[in-house]
Amino acid sequence: MPFTIDNIHPLIIHFPIALLSTGLFFDFIAVIFKRDDLKDAGFWCMIMGTVFCFTSNISGVFIFLTMDSFSNLPNFLHGVLAWVSTFIFIILIWLRIIMDIDFRYSKLKQWFYLLIHLITVSILFYGSHLGAKAAGRI
Repeated sequence: MPFTIDNIHPLIIHFPIALLSTGLFFDFIAVIFKRDDLKDAGFWCMIMGTVFCFTSNISGVFIFLTMDSFSNLPNFLHGVLAWVSTFIFIILIWLRIIMDIDFRYSKLKQWFYLLIHLITVSILFYGSHLGAKAAGRI
């Protein structure tokens, strides 16, 4: 069978990595050049990246369950970091929606938000690195 969860998961995981890091890039450029169109692009990249986080996390859980039991999932740091970053991205999206005016007029809040966004993308990257190690890809 050409499509199994083992070969679908590695295809899906690249979408959140690419979309969320591109969204972060757009957000930084939007703040620097004061461009709302780039801010909107960053927002939509963040939303789509978070949607793909769920699909990649769920496919990852299915792969994990073929090798181990659900009770051991919290011990798998790659999976924990993937879910933690997903939930932080959900919070960032929510904050971005309800605090849009605050971010527009407060540079401090804007840069603090971008710092949290940067840290979350870094968590995602590190978790992805651990996943590549667990799969024997690096």
